[in-house]
Amino acid sequence: MSRTYRDPIHKEITLDSEDLVENLLIQLIDCKEMQRLRWIRQLGTGWFTFHGAEASRFPHSLGAMHVARMMINKIQKDLKLDEMIFDNYRALTMAAALLHDIGHGPLSHSSEGISNIRHEYWSSKIILDPDTEVNQILERYRKGFSQELCEVLSKKYPVKFLSNIVSSQIDCDRFDYLLRDSYHTGTSYGNFDLNRVIASISLNTDKDCLVVSGQKGMLAVEDYLYARYSMYLQVYQHKKCLASDSLLLKLFQRVKMLIRNRRIAYLENPMMKWLTSPEQMSVQEYLWLDDNNLLQHIKHWIYEKDFILKDLAARFMHRKIFKAEKINKDQNIEELKKQKSQELINNNLDPEYYLDIISIASNPYSFYNPDASDFHKAIFVQNEMGTLEEISTVSHVVNSLVKNDFENTWLIYGKPEISSNKAIAVL
Repeated sequence: MSRTYRDPIHKEITLDSEDLVENLLIQLIDCKEMQRLRWIRQLGTGWFTFHGAEASRFPHSLGAMHVARMMINKIQKDLKLDEMIFDNYRALTMAAALLHDIGHGPLSHSSEGISNIRHEYWSSKIILDPDTEVNQILERYRKGFSQELCEVLSKKYPVKFLSNIVSSQIDCDRFDYLLRDSYHTGTSYGNFDLNRVIASISLNTDKDCLVVSGQKGMLAVEDYLYARYSMYLQVYQHKKCLASDSLLLKLFQRVKMLIRNRRIAYLENPMMKWLTSPEQMSVQEYLWLDDNNLLQHIKHWIYEKDFILKDLAARFMHRKIFKAEKINKDQNIEELKKQKSQELINNNLDPEYYLDIISIASNPYSFYNPDASDFHKAIFVQNEMGTLEEISTVSHVVNSLVKNDFENTWLIYGKPEISSNKAIAVL
């Protein structure tokens, strides 16, 4: 019996319950820890800028699993591995791809600056916790399988190319999120020929790493890297996305201050722990957090007595996001900051919570960091002689991107908002 997931990017993702590996994946998809990802937005606060960016981490996880299957099948086609070995590799890569984002917190990357703990930490904790459904499913499949899976995710598994499929410069995660995020933001920046790129990828058994084969393969990967470049500049680092993330972080900065001074009324226990001692949270406490819970807190905080908190909360809920102005290289940042601080003070706004400076640097090209000394951290092209060359050394296109160093600095601040104050006064 098969299960088909209709997907806007990959059209149909089909799993066969009669296949032991795919049956495992069906069980994992249905477990409560995976289903929680339906309530975690993929692009954080990005929907303030791109109104279609409401998709969750759940379809991205299924998409990454699907692309991982395409990649491992391509390698099997080339190498014709023993069936038992192939099934083990298939289970590890597809399950790791499916679960790689299971540890994301509310609003995904937008909130990681609140707790200062990356989602990979929680993914491992969730997978290894014997009280989670995901762990129990993995251990029923094979004792110790959850540990092996975490080794693939942390790049400690002895067969290195399996980790490459899940996390590298040419991996299932990036392949899916570029296409998916481009689709949901209504842009074309992230589009590239996925099938052509995967067809160009092979395994170099000597280095145990994924490589790109030949000139045609290099051309396909150039297109993919340019898609990454465009998405970072035009979507992920869009000035309004930076401003809405800044507003979120400033809001929670105020919450933390009020917690320290015991001046906040509405705060449920898991949220309190996440904000004060996240490293002491149990897995079950962490899994309680999602976008709905975070937004519910922000809605309640509009009623708080503290003016700064309720104003920031109202701005967030009513999309009165901060303004972002680009700072030119010849401008004095400290002087601008001083001037804007005084302007905010004159409008009864505390610069500590209404002013931010954000610099986005690329040195070298942050969307592809060509570490030619590590076969697992760069993209290598394998020529007809079997020699491996880091792609920026043989591709004029990639080389120009690598050398395209830039730094954008933004002055981000809150404008006096009559509307939000009025909304609070009515309440």
